[in-house]
Amino acid sequence: MRTLSKYSPWQSEMAVTASLLKLDLLSDKKIVEYTHYLLDNEYYDDEMLSIIDDDPIYPRGNKESFQRALSSLGFPDIYTEQSKWIYTYRLMNNYATAPNNHYVFANEAVGFYYKFDEFFNNDSHLKEISKLKDLLYCIEDAGDNFYMGYITHGYNDPVTLYRMQCQFFQLCHQWITDNHPKIESIFKALYA
Repeated sequence: MRTLSKYSPWQSEMAVTASLLKLDLLSDKKIVEYTHYLLDNEYYDDEMLSIIDDDPIYPRGNKESFQRALSSLGFPDIYTEQSKWIYTYRLMNNYATAPNNHYVFANEAVGFYYKFDEFFNNDSHLKEISKLKDLLYCIEDAGDNFYMGYITHGYNDPVTLYRMQCQFFQLCHQWITDNHPKIESIFKALYA
């Protein structure tokens, strides 16, 4: 994530992980992988043993055990609203860093519009960027047609796609810039 003035990368990672757990965005597989990562880096809690020893076919509640382990390891206790801001910040920050990586549009397994769709339908922190929803739809639609070989000048030719992608990166950067103080205040509350 973009550097937060007073917080280490580890504090950022702890806040993001707590946010993902709070928003129920961590699968059992990811929880087991992250638990192994913590153990490999010498973080230990007894709850972690029940996670890595759990039967993958019949999980016994890794999320609850993981929450207890994170809490005892000093991960911040986070509210849902804070989690949404941190998750949105993390998502937008992936695309706001320079230089822009245009290859992400070709390499994403899931379409870009659908990656952001949840933010448009729920109580979104992206609504303030009115152009983002339409732009993402246009990039997705034009890109799909381009990769199927249907190329129309001014709609999905390479120059037009590149311009739309640049506009997307600019909107992400603008969102990060506008909301950086809000994220700083959330981190201040988490690590006070």
